[in-house]
Amino acid sequence: MFNLLNRGEIEQQNRKRLFEIIKQISEGVPTGWEQEILAVGGLMYVGFSEIHTEQLVCISSQGQSLINCATLEKQYVDELYDENDLIAYANGIESEMVHIAGEGGGGLRRYSKDGNILEQVAPIWPSQQIVFMPNFCSWHQSPKECRIVFDDFDIKAYGFNKAGNIFVIATSSDLTIYKKV
Repeated sequence: MFNLLNRGEIEQQNRKRLFEIIKQISEGVPTGWEQEILAVGGLMYVGFSEIHTEQLVCISSQGQSLINCATLEKQYVDELYDENDLIAYANGIESEMVHIAGEGGGGLRRYSKDGNILEQVAPIWPSQQIVFMPNFCSWHQSPKECRIVFDDFDIKAYGFNKAGNIFVIATSSDLTIYKKV
């Protein structure tokens, strides 16, 4: 059990150590990737198709859309989603039930098959950062190899598609799409 008298000192030392590591992580788009930002008012949920891996279902106060992350084409589709089961259906990928993530829960892939990892950190909450870690590295051990790809508030969901060549970060107002080049 922790000695409560030393707990505050231990917390301060650990916080200082973590800030020193985070300060070494540069911000921006990772090498070999490109970034696009789409405004989406009232974004609630997103989910990647498992079959058509470049297709992203996006559910917002504006309705439900299907976004081709490779071309950035956006097509409004019928609203067919279930917030309790966190699933959606969309015209264009009719035969597929898409798992969604957002304000009601769920989650997207945090790892790609080529070893890229996304992790959320919040050392100065409520500000939140997403750290991109390439090639199975860890921001704790190799901070200079990593990138902070998001630094803002109100993350609804983030993660990779099944192929690992696209990842998204969704907030209540924006959808940031990263594509491997």
